[in-house]
Amino acid sequence: MADRRYKYVREDFGELPVKLHHLTIYLNFSGEHVEATNCLEMTALQSFRKLQLDANSLDIISVEWCSDPLDKGSRLNYEYVRKKNRLIVDLARDIGAGENFFLRTFTRCFPSDHLLEGIYKDTTPAGAPQQYVSQCQQWGFQRIMPIFDDCRAKCTMTTTIEADSAYTHLISNGNISRRLNPDGRPVPKPEDPSRQIITYENPVPMAPYLFLVCAGTWETLEDTVTYGSGRTVKLEYLVPPGCGNEARIPMDILRESVLWTGKTQGYEYTGDTYRTICMNKSNFGGMENVGNTTIVTDAALITQHTLDSALLYAHAVIVHEFEHNQCGSETTMDTPFDVWLNEAYTVDVERQFMSSLFDPSFIRLNQVESIRNPLLGPLAIEDSGHAGRIVREGFNDPDELIDGVTYVKAAEVIRMLRLILGGEKFHAGKTLYFSRYRNGNANTDQFFGCFEEVSGISLEQFKREWLYRIGYPKVTATTGYDHNAKRYSIRLRQEVPAEQRPFHLPIELALVDKNGKDIRGTNRVFQLKEAEAELVFNDIPEPPGFASMNRNYSFYGTFIDKNADPSVRALQARLDPDFYNRVDAVRQLTDIERIKLLQNPEAQIDSNWLDLYGLILTDTHLSYSLKSYFLRIDEQPMDRGYSTWYQELVTARESLMLAVNRNWRGRLIEQFNRLDTYSLSGKQSQRDGIEARMLKNTLLELIAIEDSEESHKIALDHFYSATTATDRVAALQVLNRSTAASRRKLLEEAYSAWHGNLSGYANYLRVVAGGTCSDVFDMIETEKNRSGFDIKQPTWSRALFLPMATNNKMVWTDQGIRWVADTVIELAPINATTTGRLLNTFQHVKNLKPVLREKVISALERILQNVSEESSPSVYGQARGYLKGI
Repeated sequence: MADRRYKYVREDFGELPVKLHHLTIYLNFSGEHVEATNCLEMTALQSFRKLQLDANSLDIISVEWCSDPLDKGSRLNYEYVRKKNRLIVDLARDIGAGENFFLRTFTRCFPSDHLLEGIYKDTTPAGAPQQYVSQCQQWGFQRIMPIFDDCRAKCTMTTTIEADSAYTHLISNGNISRRLNPDGRPVPKPEDPSRQIITYENPVPMAPYLFLVCAGTWETLEDTVTYGSGRTVKLEYLVPPGCGNEARIPMDILRESVLWTGKTQGYEYTGDTYRTICMNKSNFGGMENVGNTTIVTDAALITQHTLDSALLYAHAVIVHEFEHNQCGSETTMDTPFDVWLNEAYTVDVERQFMSSLFDPSFIRLNQVESIRNPLLGPLAIEDSGHAGRIVREGFNDPDELIDGVTYVKAAEVIRMLRLILGGEKFHAGKTLYFSRYRNGNANTDQFFGCFEEVSGISLEQFKREWLYRIGYPKVTATTGYDHNAKRYSIRLRQEVPAEQRPFHLPIELALVDKNGKDIRGTNRVFQLKEAEAELVFNDIPEPPGFASMNRNYSFYGTFIDKNADPSVRALQARLDPDFYNRVDAVRQLTDIERIKLLQNPEAQIDSNWLDLYGLILTDTHLSYSLKSYFLRIDEQPMDRGYSTWYQELVTARESLMLAVNRNWRGRLIEQFNRLDTYSLSGKQSQRDGIEARMLKNTLLELIAIEDSEESHKIALDHFYSATTATDRVAALQVLNRSTAASRRKLLEEAYSAWHGNLSGYANYLRVVAGGTCSDVFDMIETEKNRSGFDIKQPTWSRALFLPMATNNKMVWTDQGIRWVADTVIELAPINATTTGRLLNTFQHVKNLKPVLREKVISALERILQNVSEESSPSVYGQARGYLKGI
């Protein structure tokens, strides 16, 4: 029997009754609604008289039987079951399997300003008609017109758009019909020049969730790219009027992405034109729509308000969405339960691109940070015990599938698969996959089947344990050296809970001598498939300095070398050739001091740990980013058993940072002043200075932990000297957490300077919500009530609300817990996606200490009483799941 903890389970996705061939669509943007005519050409795969189409919140005007798209047609009877989003059409006679037929629907939809699915109202440029964009993943098409809203309903499409002649662009999938629009632009509607019409022809079969329609006003930046084959593709970047220059760097990134993907992935885009379209409102950073990628303006443009994190994201999202033309559009997931296939492989390609542009060690450490993100990272999600399966048991809303498990954990699975198979066999497997299922659909088993076929290796254990269970491997190692036998051994053990089986995982390792050099012949990727295994190295003439294991974070999970005492960790921090293990060694040493403080806040901090910080500070051979990772002290512990000691972790972090400050303040200030990030942006591109700014602002945090006038002045000077948004925001953040007399005045100054820009205003809101002074909740309320703030604008609501979820100093107070519950209740009917992320604050309720747990239970119960299960099923189900897990 189906599991009705979820609204949707796999059994709900049976075989389609028809093979859909073509849609002939006419969309008329008329005032506050859009009229849609859709002629579906299909072949019956079984016999039936009644046909069910998906239709959500539509006005059904009529349904007709017709012999072709131009036929007048005859009306059919139908029943519209709104509660189930089903349009049941009586075809007036029995249809036999194999019969080809046409069905035409006439409907009307009503775009919303906050329900960002189907066609919705985006931010409208001054003096222009209402801007409309669409979002059809996962089931947005049925909010526009009736359809089989299923990934397997791939078909070709002809789409005609009619709208006000004042729009600069009317856009849909495919190539512009040169027969009907010979200049490649809309033509005036006959007898009504106030209207314009354009037709797009999409000859490539496409799933409904990839459909796009836009009616808007944009400025266009154009370019071309020519592949090695000689084929040229036109590139268009559609931006808000007056913002063309802010798209020049993104256009360069796009051109670089297209050529890089052709060279490294063997994929060439098949259309005439590839567009990137700015949208101000979206629950997601971007959306692939077969030839028309929509990207949030906050990420699509590079402005004076662009943070380094946003610049990195721009590089990532641009190549990510372009790769979706191959993985997602041409080869499409079978059902939403296979969405990880679309996303994980695409993230893997995105990661390769990023590593080709930036220092690979910097990029990999960033990836590990996303894995360990305490709110939305997959380790945190899995620690809660509520979620973590890559292939889900079920869901209440498909947007639930767009999370850290799908995008981060699943991408690690692809990375581990490559390590296990080797690069050559992995390449052969992915080539077979994309050739075999091109212009079709594929499921998880078919994906792995391709890799098994080319490698001759069974991946059943790998697939089963990584995709179909919650949890991650927790691996420990014990090492030993036999002087007489000249043999070094590593004993590996992974925890295997009752009724579970071991993971199949790769562990990249090598033995390292006392000079920091890999011992020849010891580098390898060891595959751990059992609960325990031993790896033996013979002919090792003397004891190694240490074993460098789990290099580059080779498997998703946790790893501890039980024989690595503090002296070995310190040696590893200095000499390990693997950058990840060097950073990990420092963090493990920091964790020893952190746990001492958690257990006894008055504990003495080890002088050896402080001395190590001094060595790192004076090390001139470290890259800026690596030094920053070494020096940064997080709240989050390495020992995940302490991860919900939120209030104590805040205090422990402050104690550790103060100790570093007291011992090395002069050196911190000296290095901060010496590091010039103000002139970099003038001499080089913003991309070139990212790592330097990362280090400078890590140093600033360590300086500013001493809440003194000297620290305030340093931060204030940094704020006014800054030539990039990253430096300005970093300075404002530390001042907003201080007792600086000018704090509120400076915040108001920043608001005045930044709020006119979408990204600038978001930066300001994040600073406000990250404050740790007693007035932070009053300040959030003030910002929420400002006339310029719109809670329906996802960029701004995310910026104002989500930082509090990880503001552990404030959110775990009585006022903070109450604020989260109040905000979830208010936001749930407006934006379930942002609400769900905020609700993740309470995901570890069962692991909290008793006093805090009772307060959070009470807050969750209040959320269930005030959030509608019918209108907000995802939020309601999330809160209910947290309570049921206790």
